[in-house]
Amino acid sequence: MFIGSTDQRWGKLSMFVKRVAAEARKIVKRDGVMVVALLLALVTSCFHVPRLEYIDFNVLAILFSLMLVITGFKQNKLLDCLALGVLRCTNSVRSLYIFIIGLTFLASMLITNDVALLTFVPLTLVIGRKLKLDMAQLVIWQTLAANLGSAFTPMGNPQNLFIYAHYAFSAGEFFRTMLPLTVFSLLILLVLALTVSSKEIQLELEQLPWRITRESAIFTLLLGLNILAVFRCVSYLVALGITIVAVFCVSRRLFRYVDYTLLLTFVGFFIFIGNISSFSCVSLLKEAMLSASWGVYVSGILVSQLVSNVPATMLLAGFTDSGRELLLGVNVGGLGTLIASMASVISYKLYAENNLGQNGTYLRQFLFYNFLLLAILAPLVWVTRG
Repeated sequence: MFIGSTDQRWGKLSMFVKRVAAEARKIVKRDGVMVVALLLALVTSCFHVPRLEYIDFNVLAILFSLMLVITGFKQNKLLDCLALGVLRCTNSVRSLYIFIIGLTFLASMLITNDVALLTFVPLTLVIGRKLKLDMAQLVIWQTLAANLGSAFTPMGNPQNLFIYAHYAFSAGEFFRTMLPLTVFSLLILLVLALTVSSKEIQLELEQLPWRITRESAIFTLLLGLNILAVFRCVSYLVALGITIVAVFCVSRRLFRYVDYTLLLTFVGFFIFIGNISSFSCVSLLKEAMLSASWGVYVSGILVSQLVSNVPATMLLAGFTDSGRELLLGVNVGGLGTLIASMASVISYKLYAENNLGQNGTYLRQFLFYNFLLLAILAPLVWVTRG
């Protein structure tokens, strides 16, 4: 009886351990960057006591507010209505490419690159099925448009928001820095789109009612408020407070859809960077690799290829005061490998889920166009940086 009871307890404990291990594997697979950030923060905290001032609450507050507002836009299908309205103006494959690439490029400046892709790539895939066309090329060019278009504004992607706050850029300085990259990117994407066939098409798209509702008006006002907070025209605490109260009153379910793993990733890197800044070896590394502005630019591009441009930004920011070069490097560095920008992973997954067995073809095209643009833009942006 005693032996049997012991065996049962061991069996339950074994099952519990297996479940915990399975959940841990899922978390690592799904949120690997967050896990690495928190582990780095934990390990370095064993050698240096972390401080609360390491965490930039300004960045976290604005990021949280923007995620709430943009989620509200998605839930109310405001972006879908805009996209369908624009697409009704297309009458050829070429004009379709131009409209979708242009829409993604411009939208990413306000709603971030990942949200632009989550919104418009599914629409592209639906159009592809209706026209019986493989949309791999267009999805790849959309991804390029989202990553490059989002580079123009501080709220276009997380690394821009972090750099804008961390280095205390003025709005004018930020836009002047990113303007050459944005212009060159748009011209290259337009040239690519003009190489597409001018074959006529007829699109029959579903009708979505376009009306100004109370919720859509509120979220539009909240977006404007948070953009003012990004540009320091309004206190980020005021914007955060108003956004939280408004969302709670209008649609409290949106709190469930916020990407809290991204916020935890930022916290982990904030603590890690603050901790290692006190290490003597960091000073040596800074002098060896990041003392020259070109070294910061090249490091931003290269590190992004390995760990993606958001963690690359936060890692390198602890080593350099060259904010302008880092800003350019990590945005150009979003081109290249699939993981150079996590937004690229999003569009890849969306395509792969709808086109089973074509992953290899997609990846080959993706790498070709990404490294082609990287080879063109990297030297061009550096030479014209001003």
